[in-house]
Amino acid sequence: MTARAAELGVRFVEFFLEPTPAVLTAFAELVDTHGVRPTIYEPLPLAEAAKAHELSETGRVQGKIVLVP
Repeated sequence: MTARAAELGVRFVEFFLEPTPAVLTAFAELVDTHGVRPTIYEPLPLAEAAKAHELSETGRVQGKIVLVP
């Protein structure tokens, strides 16, 4: 992924967060001030939550699956 980002002239950084209130607040600040953007794999209706779970279990999802109303 890093090599592909370099080919495209962008920087790619992968990291994982422990979802504590302090960490989420700090991450929100990065998004607001530095343009950090998550990669969205696929938005799915809430009614398809089971499909979202199945996709996540495949191990092939790159990005976040977002459930929308």
